[in-house]
Amino acid sequence: MSDTISGRLGRFRRSTLVGVTLSLPLLAVSCTEYDFYTQQQTDIFLQNSRNVVDIVLIVDNSCSMVEEQDKLAGNFNSFIQHFGGVDVDYKIGVITTDTLHEEFMGRMVGGDDEVILEDSNGHELDRVAWDRDWEIVEGASLSLDPQYVTPSSNDTSSHWCLSGTPWGSGDLGSPGATNDSCGETSNLLPADTGTDTATDTADTSTDTADTGGTSDTGLVEDSGNAPTVGDLVITEIMADPGAVEDSLGEWVEILNVSGEDLDLSGCILKDAGRNSFQIPAGTSVASGQTIVFGRNSDESVNGGLEVDVEVGEEFTLNNNITVITSETEGPAEIFAEMVAVGITGSGIENGLEAVHMAFVEPMLSGDNAGFIREEANLSLIFVSDEDDSSPYPASEYQHFFTMLKGEEAFRDHSLFNVSAVVGAVPPEFPGQPSCSSEHGDASYGHRYVYLASETKGLVESICDEDFSVIAEKLGLILSGLAVEFELSELPKEHTLQISLYESADSDSKIADLVKDEDYEYISERNVIRFQEDQMPASGWYILASYDVQSTGTSIEEGTGASTSDTTGGDQ
Repeated sequence: MSDTISGRLGRFRRSTLVGVTLSLPLLAVSCTEYDFYTQQQTDIFLQNSRNVVDIVLIVDNSCSMVEEQDKLAGNFNSFIQHFGGVDVDYKIGVITTDTLHEEFMGRMVGGDDEVILEDSNGHELDRVAWDRDWEIVEGASLSLDPQYVTPSSNDTSSHWCLSGTPWGSGDLGSPGATNDSCGETSNLLPADTGTDTATDTADTSTDTADTGGTSDTGLVEDSGNAPTVGDLVITEIMADPGAVEDSLGEWVEILNVSGEDLDLSGCILKDAGRNSFQIPAGTSVASGQTIVFGRNSDESVNGGLEVDVEVGEEFTLNNNITVITSETEGPAEIFAEMVAVGITGSGIENGLEAVHMAFVEPMLSGDNAGFIREEANLSLIFVSDEDDSSPYPASEYQHFFTMLKGEEAFRDHSLFNVSAVVGAVPPEFPGQPSCSSEHGDASYGHRYVYLASETKGLVESICDEDFSVIAEKLGLILSGLAVEFELSELPKEHTLQISLYESADSDSKIADLVKDEDYEYISERNVIRFQEDQMPASGWYILASYDVQSTGTSIEEGTGASTSDTTGGDQ
């Protein structure tokens, strides 16, 4: 007796496709059969093929979170490793738990960065900070007008413009050469009121001595003097190359305006987040010359850039991206920049209220406009070492968040869910931490844990030293791939046989699986479960064949032990 595979797709979890009509050659399998002793059953599951999800990470930016942000930043690839196999259409945005300061308050971060130059003792020599209003354009460097070449004048965005000078493999910029006047281009940046944290004692001379061009790097053999404030000016930044990938073609140009040769040994090129590069011993720059720091020094791959000092992966630049999507190039670096939200935020962590503010006016039609897609699931991930202090009950926030996806989301938690990387376990006594690590203590994240439990999300400990496992688990949930499949009947466990098929074609069998090696059977929930590194790929079929336990058999609540009121047959 035979049947079609589409007709056999029965009552499975939502992670399988139900009632699918297949046009491929059909897999002929045995249907349920009976004899005097045995009922045989074959369940057929289909692994999910695609998920569309909008993800918001809410990252605590209070003073105790620097190590946790760093661990999160380094694990983007673990987070999305399952996305490619299931072709996830994702959006990722980041907000902070700070609802006090206007620059946060539910506003998605990104599109901002800074280049900071410090001497070997950590004293700031120059800084340029930009935000999304600077309108960084792919393939064009940010170029400082030559008349504003001082550490104080380069703080103001209107003194910068987009370069219009072609060079190398087709990008626009003038690395190692004198910048064009911004008055000669229409690519002026909007004015701002930026300020530099360094004490500006530099000579305000507008001397724009010949930089020597790209054939003269400005490096000198003699070490020169150590730089002081006013000696060096950041004059050009390529944050978003177009001819090559960011990891190959980002660069920063710095000009020596001191009137003497300078030794940069031990100086630091950094940002306000996790990036820091120590300039190698013996690095010097001649008076009136520039020095170019680049991600890669190989001119055959970096867009034709002559690099004086290669910084590699230790220093990256953020561009104007505030939302990462499945189409974003180099997402890992951008993710690392975005989740390094700093530690200057309010010490009163209002993560739930921050999300609420993100999706009401003015943010809903302002900075965060268009983030939530009607066809996408919504997932919130909170990362904090303190509990939420938002003003309203957690249940009210849950109702607001869920209604962003409609009434169905109250029943179908794949449409909306919350996960939390927090203090995950209640302390034994009030006032004690939930967990501790070498970086400090974490309070129990009671309100975050409540929402995760209510929406069937994941709860993990922020005190874990290795975030890669946490990131992988979160990514797996959001990918839509299933690791568990519920059987339609109670099996005689020793008869259970599991096979994988690449398609509905009976000739597409991939493997017959071995229990407790390739999968496990969990009797408490009557499911077969795959480990994360063994789960079936997107679009594969899972066939579970088994003899059904005798009539009257049930699973004792809370034990998973089988009982029966009949005799005969194997148990």
